[in-house]
Amino acid sequence: MIEQKDNQETNRNDSSQSNMKRKVTETNSSGSTQKNITAEKQAEKGVSNVDEININREDYLQIYKNLLNEVNQLQIKNSLFHRRLAEYFRKRHLEHVLKPIDSAELEEKYQQKLMAYEELTQKEEKESTDIKLKLDAVEIHYRGTLEQVQKSFDVLQEYERSAGTGLILSSKGKPISDKMVERLLTLQRRKTEQASALCLRYIRARNAVAELETIVHKLERLAPGLYVSQYEQLNFEHQNYKSKIEEREDELIKNRKKCTEHNQILAHIREKMNHTDEIIDIAEGELGDAQVEFMRAREKLGETKSRRDKLRWALEEERLKAGLLTKKDMLRDYQDATDEVFTRHYHFV
Repeated sequence: MIEQKDNQETNRNDSSQSNMKRKVTETNSSGSTQKNITAEKQAEKGVSNVDEININREDYLQIYKNLLNEVNQLQIKNSLFHRRLAEYFRKRHLEHVLKPIDSAELEEKYQQKLMAYEELTQKEEKESTDIKLKLDAVEIHYRGTLEQVQKSFDVLQEYERSAGTGLILSSKGKPISDKMVERLLTLQRRKTEQASALCLRYIRARNAVAELETIVHKLERLAPGLYVSQYEQLNFEHQNYKSKIEEREDELIKNRKKCTEHNQILAHIREKMNHTDEIIDIAEGELGDAQVEFMRAREKLGETKSRRDKLRWALEEERLKAGLLTKKDMLRDYQDATDEVFTRHYHFV
């Protein structure tokens, strides 16, 4: 959306600039036409005075004011565009774009890059020339050794031809013909060519294998001291540790469930404790009331005991004052004795 708005605003700026250019060109063309007309009039009249040219200042002032208004509007739009671009780059974390560019540093960096590029090109040219020289030397050595080998092989075949022309076959007892000798020599040459081709193929395959091995070693080496085998081992260990972590996570989930259950049990126990604390507080209050009543009863008991002792002491005093009245057996014996005395007295009387 921001890019579309920027494109629309840039198109508006371009259109406004084109309108300004068009107006300037129109003013220039109108001024040039007026000048041409006045020049033609002067040429016709033959007058050389320039003061007689009639210029309409109001039109030019109006055009100037319009252009000033357009310039002010474009400056306002430009400032708005700059603000929007700044906000856009800040949202995208590209604040380095808003920083002022130091041209001197950029020129120095550019010169350094050019110097490095020149050094690299020179180094490449030297390496290419060295490689060409080495290739030329190898080709010269190859051609010389090839010519030497061909000459020695030709000498060997000539020696074999000269040695095999007068030989006799042991199986048939006939001399060997020249055609057979030539055939054997051509067969030998063909076989040597095939052997050399196979040897060359083997050397190329060996070099290709060596290159592939170097490439494989390079591919296996991720960084200095780091190899793919180590990475695979680390990946295997990572998988093992990952499985162990999953097991531990399962155990953690079980332990969390147990913890939640224990927390629930603890909450229930806490509720019971709070309830028991309330009951204990009530019981302690009742105990305090009972203790107060006990103390009151104890005081009353002391008072009653003191009353009892007083009453006991008073009873003892009364008993002492009563004498034999308190002893029923003695009174009964006394009564019996007096009755017997009276009876005997009446009997004697």
